[in-house]
Formats: sequence, structure tokens, C-alpha cells
Amino acid sequence: MAVLSVEKIHIVVHKSIKDNFLQNLQKEGLVHITELKESTPRSSGKLTRIHDALNQLSGYKKRGLLETFIKIKKPINFEQFEDSVQSFDYAKIVAQLEEIKRKKEQNEILLRGLIEDINLLSPWTLLNYDISLLKSFKQTEAIPCIIPSKEIGEELMKKIADIPYSFEIINTVGSVSYYIFFVKQEQSSQLRSRLIENECEIVDFKDLSGKPAKTIAILKQRVEQTKNRIGKLQEKETELSKELSKLEVTCDHITNQDKKEEIAGTLPETTRTTNVIGWIKKRNLKRLDVLVKKAGLAVYDKIEPEPDEKPPIALTNPKWSRPYETLIKLYSMPDPKEFDPTPFVAIFFPLFFALCITDAIYGIFLIFFSMYLLKKVAGDRSLIWIILAGGIVTIFTGAMVGGWAGDLFVLIGFEPLAQFRRSLILFDPLTNPMIFIGIALGLGFIHMMLGIGIEVVDSMKNKEYGQAIYANLTWFIFLPSIILYFTIFKSSIPGKMILEILMWLCITGIIVASHPEGKPKLLDQGIWAVIVFLLWVGLTKLILGGLFNIHYQIQIPKEVYYFIIPLLIFEFTRLNEAKKVLGKLAWGLYNFYGISGYLGVVLSYVRLMALGMVTGVIAIAINKIAWMMIGIPVIGIILVILILIPGHLFNIVINALGGFIHTMRLQYIEFFGRFYAGGSKPFKPFGFETKYVEIE
Repeated sequence: MAVLSVEKIHIVVHKSIKDNFLQNLQKEGLVHITELKESTPRSSGKLTRIHDALNQLSGYKKRGLLETFIKIKKPINFEQFEDSVQSFDYAKIVAQLEEIKRKKEQNEILLRGLIEDINLLSPWTLLNYDISLLKSFKQTEAIPCIIPSKEIGEELMKKIADIPYSFEIINTVGSVSYYIFFVKQEQSSQLRSRLIENECEIVDFKDLSGKPAKTIAILKQRVEQTKNRIGKLQEKETELSKELSKLEVTCDHITNQDKKEEIAGTLPETTRTTNVIGWIKKRNLKRLDVLVKKAGLAVYDKIEPEPDEKPPIALTNPKWSRPYETLIKLYSMPDPKEFDPTPFVAIFFPLFFALCITDAIYGIFLIFFSMYLLKKVAGDRSLIWIILAGGIVTIFTGAMVGGWAGDLFVLIGFEPLAQFRRSLILFDPLTNPMIFIGIALGLGFIHMMLGIGIEVVDSMKNKEYGQAIYANLTWFIFLPSIILYFTIFKSSIPGKMILEILMWLCITGIIVASHPEGKPKLLDQGIWAVIVFLLWVGLTKLILGGLFNIHYQIQIPKEVYYFIIPLLIFEFTRLNEAKKVLGKLAWGLYNFYGISGYLGVVLSYVRLMALGMVTGVIAIAINKIAWMMIGIPVIGIILVILILIPGHLFNIVINALGGFIHTMRLQYIEFFGRFYAGGSKPFKPFGFETKYVEIE
């Protein structure tokens, strides 16, 4: 519910206990270290080797459907974390995996080469002599060649007619022919050029020898032998994959060791001491006392931050709202002078999310799905708790509009279910959408007013009284007053008179004093406030009465308006001071134009109704399609189930995602836009950061 107080500290540690102290400091996770020497981040060779080994074994890791979407860490306590590394010879396993990888790569290269040679020789199997003889001629060159078609072959013969040659046709496969041309050495280059020009492929048998058919048989034997070697290496790799979980723990352990060493190497030092400068939560100072006393050769002291230095921000909230801190961190941490909006997000986020779904069955599904995730996922489970809370509220919003997997309870035809649905429904959004629109707009207005109210409190707390009263409190009073004037107090003359006075004063305050720039004298600002007040009342009285037949209950005598003239004359005799006020008035009028922005903000909450109705309509459509199959003999009920289950699952996923995104938008843009700037760095203490395990 608030930003935690933090203290800047300076710890001095003797170099003889530096490593041990940093290890304990990392274990406790107390201090957000700030002042470090510049260094180039580096990764140790052993960590790189472990990462390569993990990538090599990644295909052996058994992953469920859930792990395809969510990274699940294995829970482990600190003692197990330390012991598992000390009792595990990871270097031996990594070396074995590297050797297997090296041999596999060699054999795979060999295998690809053998297969290429077999493919090369396969069309030449009818050649009944050793192919190495083709390279043994002294005055003649043999050129194996592939002619792609009969037409090209005929054209080729015409183009090489001027070159003395002979040829042998070895094989024909479809339209492709396999030739060997024999030509004198001095004319071989000319023949080669003609062959290439006519789209023929000259074959190079490389260092192959023997009759093609026999050579292929030998190569196939070598292929099998190579495959067997790869298979045995694969078996060894499979056996070593049993150590995958231990390698993951080791990877996390060494990563944190490297992090500690990197920090140790960048801390400012003297000849005999190491200095740790950073921030700590005030409530953790006693734990730091214990740590320092236990170390012996270490002391610490609180120090004053630099004048322009902002502390890192840590939040503290009740257990029920703590998961929503994740949404605040995704946006930006609050400024130290700002209000932490987490509790209000915790109230409105599940409500808005539920209105986007409005189906009780979907809410029940989200609850059970979240409970399953809570059992499976270790570490930060904030997002899961958010989904769980949204699912709970969705049951109520769904029951309110009669959404139970769309209209499934009605289609089933079981009267107790239909009666149960009717007993809980408050309105049907398909027949009475205006009620849903009214709920969305009402919640939007409350949400917006809450944001303005928070800004009033923030400004007062930061002693910005002018902004608090004229730029925020005026709107906080004026906007509800408009609604009350035309609704609850529509027939109450005393109520309308009070509201008219409040609205006139608020409008005057917005126009005259809402802009913070410029500092005119109080006398001039007061005179212009009277002028603006009278002009506003007089002009709006004429416009509202003439165009809309709306009349004020408070009637100001006409004679009072004549006071505007001497006031203006007086101000123009003080032109320099009047200019300062007129500048503020211009900006004030612009600020008052912002009323259209408030209208736009409230209207943006209609998306809650739109998304809620879309979810219901899609659910009903799925049910209608499924029920069309129910009349089919034998398999009808099976088809209904096959349509209902995946159809509704799809609807849940799509609309839950859409509801989550649009609810975040309403929080970040419409709500935070009223009062929240953010921009602070999060409090991130020096501690353990893991990828594969969760240290409990």
C-alpha cells in the first residue's frame, strides 16, 4: 500500500573476509548495490561449457503441455542447492558430452559424404569397369556428363560437331542421359565449355574407384557402420541426460558465483578494505547488524544520498494485493513522492477482467486452471494469483448476466439448471445492453475520479497546494456535480443552488489558477476571478436558456454585471500585472477544454461491455453449431462434445487474453494517466538469480 522506506548505507569490509562476507550478503539478499567500477561483463569458460552441454541435452528434457508455455522451476532449499553442486562432478559429465558431440559431428559429416557419393554413383551402375581408369589416359580425357533432355542432347551434338570426340551412353533415366565423352587433351577445355553452355552437368567422381555397383555396395556398408556408431553415441548421450537436472542446478550455482565474483571485482577498494555502497530497506537493518557482527572485520554506517539521487523503490502491500505489484513493475515503479496504486489495481483489475468475460463456467475453469498452476509452478506466481482472482469475480459477473457457457443451461433442457440460472440473472445484455453500458460507464467514472482524488492527495502531500486545489480538486468536485445536477437533484431547488455555486467556483478556479506557471499578484488574480465568474455565469445563462431551455436557480441581478467594466478598467491601468494573469487565463481555458478528454476517458470503458458481450455471443454461437449435430444418429452426441469442448476452450483463451490486455490498458492509460508518472528504478538486492531452480 506504500513505498517502503530505504536507507543508503556504506559497508566497509576487510579484504581478508571479502569473499566470505559477499557470499553471506548474497545469501541474505539485503543490499541493492549501486556504486561499482565500470567493467566489461564476461562469462566464465566453465559456464559457457555448461550452457553448451544443456543445449546438447535439451531435446531429452521431458516437457508437459504446460511447460510449452510456462517456465517451471524446480523448488530446492539452499542446503540442497549447495550440496548438489559439491557432490556432483559436473566437469566429467561436460567433458564426456563434449567428446560425444565431437564424435557425432565427425560421423555425421562422414555419413553425409557417404550418402552424397552413393547418390553420385547410383545412375552410373551400368558402367562395367573401374571409374578410376577414366583418369588414367595420357593423351585422351574422359568427361562424364549428364544431359538433361533429349532435345538438349540433339542440339549439343550439332554444336560439338567440329570437335573430334567419341562417346559412350551409360544410362538413361527418363529424359536424362548419362554420357562419357572421350576427347584429346588439347581439345578438352573447348568441349567442356560447349557442354556447360548447353546446360549439361560435368560429373566429378573425385577420388572414387572401382566399378560403381560394387563401390556403392561398399559405401552402403560404411553408411550402416557410421549409423551404428552414431546410434551408440546417442545411447551414451541418452544415459548422460539423466544428469540434466544436476547440470541445471550447477549452471545456476556457477552463474551466481560468477555474479558474486563480478561484483567483488567492481567494488571500490582501498589498500586493506572493500567498500559496499548501496540501499537497504529500513526494516532489514537489524538483519544487516547481525550479518556485520557475525563477519567481525566489517562495519557499516548510514549515509546521506546525493542531492539529485533517487533511491530504488520497494513496495509493501497486504497479501491480498501483493500479486498486483507485478503489473506496477511492468509499467514503471512509482516516484518516491507518488502514491503506490497497487491496492486500487487489485480491486478494479479483477472486476474489469470479469466484466470482459461474463461467463460463470469460464470463471470456474479459470479457478481450477489457476489452482493447477499454483501446484506446478514455483517462484513468482503473481500472474497466476491474478488469474485466480479474476476467475472468482467472473463467476459473479457471469451469473449476473446469465452466462453459463453461453446459454448451455437453457439448451440442455434440464429445468433445475435453467431455474438456477434465472434465479441469479439480473439482466440480459443481449436484450438490455443499455444496463451493461451504464455499468461500464459508471465504473469508468468512479475509476477516473479515484485517479483524480489520488492526485489531489499526492499534490497536498508534496506541498503543491495550488495544483492540488485548482488543477485537481476543482475537477474532482465539478465532474460529479454535473451528474448530480441533472440526475439526483434534478427536482431539488436547494440542491441545484448548492451545486450551481460549486460548479461556478470550480470553473473559475480552473480558468484562473489551474496553470502553475506565472505568479501574478493576489489582488489581480482575485479581480480576474470575479470577472471570469460573472462572465461565465452571464454567458452560460444566455446560451443554456436560449438553446436548451435550462435555467439557473440562482439569479444574479443584472446590475452586478456592470461591475465588470470598472474592474477591467482598473486592470488595464495595471497592464504589466494584467498580462501575467491573462497568460494564466489562456492556459486555464485550454485546461478547461480538457473536459472533453474526461468524456473520452469515461467512454473508453465501454470496451468492458463490448468484450463481455462478444464473449457471450461467441459462446452462444458455439452452442448453436454444436446443437445442430445432436440430431445425427449414434455419433450426434459425440460431435456435440467435440464441438463444445474445443470451441469453449478457444473462447476462454481468446477472450481471457483480450480481457487481460484491455484491462491493463484501462489501468495504465486511463487510471494511471490521472496521477501516476513512475520512472523509478526497482529495488533489486544483490542475491541469487536462477533460471532452472527456485531457492526456497
